[in-house]
Amino acid sequence: MRIAALNVSPGHNYFGHHGREPGAHAIEEVATVECLAGRGLRGDRFLDYKPNYGGQVTFFAEEVHRELRRRPDTPPHPAHAYRRNVLTRGADLGALIGREFTVQGVRFQGVAECRPCAWMDRAVKPGTEAWLRGQGGLRARVLSDGWLRVDCPTAAALLLAGGRARRLGRDKATLPWGRSTLGEHQAGTLARTGCWPLWLACRAEQPWTPAGFRRFEDPPDQGGVIEVLTRALSCSPVPVLAVLAVDLPGVTPTALAANVDRARERGLSVVPRVGGQNQPLAAAWHRSALPALHAAAARGDSLQVVCRQLVEQGLLEEPEPPAHDAARMIANLNTPEDLVRWHSLLAEASGAGSGGLV
Repeated sequence: MRIAALNVSPGHNYFGHHGREPGAHAIEEVATVECLAGRGLRGDRFLDYKPNYGGQVTFFAEEVHRELRRRPDTPPHPAHAYRRNVLTRGADLGALIGREFTVQGVRFQGVAECRPCAWMDRAVKPGTEAWLRGQGGLRARVLSDGWLRVDCPTAAALLLAGGRARRLGRDKATLPWGRSTLGEHQAGTLARTGCWPLWLACRAEQPWTPAGFRRFEDPPDQGGVIEVLTRALSCSPVPVLAVLAVDLPGVTPTALAANVDRARERGLSVVPRVGGQNQPLAAAWHRSALPALHAAAARGDSLQVVCRQLVEQGLLEEPEPPAHDAARMIANLNTPEDLVRWHSLLAEASGAGSGGLV
């Protein structure tokens, strides 16, 4: 079992609030937490709640959260929205009910499913309670003292939409796309990877901000995408950053999430290589790339140069996507002719009953 995040809260928002408004106690994401045998987690609202309480600590699978995020019309939300303590990766939590198990040297007793309540429909969207039944997580007792730490932290995401699109002649984010706009389509691609927080890199005069995203405005004198990427990686609360340009609509959530997972597990950047060129604007960047990015900004180097340097340093992997994915990955929108071609592809996909492009 890997730990993707640890959450504690000083008070209850939903527990015991039936018939009343939810509480306003924030979740605090921590890098480590102390487990106290028979008591719970230090700093959490269930610490010493009652003797032998079965929910001294709660576990929730990151895989379930990501699956819910991929469902249609699910609004972007963080994994701590469910108010579980330990976000796990690679564990069958249901199989631990009624069993003792050990995580990072700390012993626990699996008690029961952490059944979702009606509040989930409000915290996420209507229907979430029903969807989570049977996979709401694990309630457990703490059997030994010790510490848990995050060893596979979650990833953040950055949508690059600040370009001036001079050849196209209009803001790319506002282009009609399917039933919405190109910006909303790309924001949805990032949201469905399960990353959080979600950031939008844009110019101050651009009014559009997708739901769930925080604006990351380019300063008037900003020096290009390298400086934007450097700033985002520097202030990210987690080491991996999924990056997607607004004009690369062929990138799928599945492909991007796979690169994010690889970056998280290996602790390096993962930038696909297509046609002899790296694709740094549809990639997973790791904080270890910051020295090379800072140096490139000072010298005026390109991201292609940065990628080559990081490969030499063993800090970047460059997987080659399958041919059908690769062609779509590098098909961007720079001219009116590009837009016509993409709308033709959209029409063909719609006529074939395929949602692969949208």
